Parts: sequence; C-alpha cells; structure tokens
Amino acid sequence: AHMLVDAEGKPRPARLWTSSMKRCIQTARHIPHERCEYNGAEWVQMRPKIFKNLDELFAGECDGMTYAEIAAAFPEEEEARSRNKFEYRYPRGESYGDLIARLEPLAHEMERQREPLLIIA
Repeated sequence: AHMLVDAEGKPRPARLWTSSMKRCIQTARHIPHERCEYNGAEWVQMRPKIFKNLDELFAGECDGMTYAEIAAAFPEEEEARSRNKFEYRYPRGESYGDLIARLEPLAHEMERQREPLLIIA
C-alpha cells in the first residue's frame, strides 16, 4: 500500500466515508488504514466513517423488490412512479426529493473537508 503524500513527500491525511449499507462497509475494509503523524498527532489514513445519510433510496414496503415484482404486487404504485419518478414516494419509503434533502447536510460537510475524501455509497 502507498501512503498519500504532498508535494514535499510528507504524509497527507485522507478521509473515507461510507454509507451504512453492508456492501459499502465491506468494500471499505479493502482500503489500507495506515497510520502516520500529521501536525504532531497520529492520523489513521482512510479511517472509515459511516453515514446513514449516504444510504441508497429507501423503497419502504417495496425494499428488496425488483421493478417487475413491484409492478406485479403494487400495480398502482408502479403506475404512479412511472408518471413522476422524482416526486414519487414509495409506500412507507422515500422519494428522490427526500433523498436530496437527506444528502444536502452531508454535501455541506463535504465542502468543509480539507483532506482528500473518498466516498463509498
């Protein structure tokens, strides 16, 4: 594994954020988490930080179903979704508008970061 370094060859800290989805957390395990000294303190490179806000759209009662399964089990929901995918909200789930509202605070947090940031979501 290679440590991220700046132009002077000094270790440069980097961050790793993941969603709380099992597959994202498992993927993050394959990224080295080397230790280095930065500004007089120990820094763990790419230490995973889990954010539920990064999870995929929650489909509520349709979670885990394919679009074909949704169409068969909930034909009225499939029709409503096909009319307006952006504003459609799954039964007991989210719409894309809800997802954007959930991600917005995280976007602001991303802008505050000074270190390189890798997101697995």
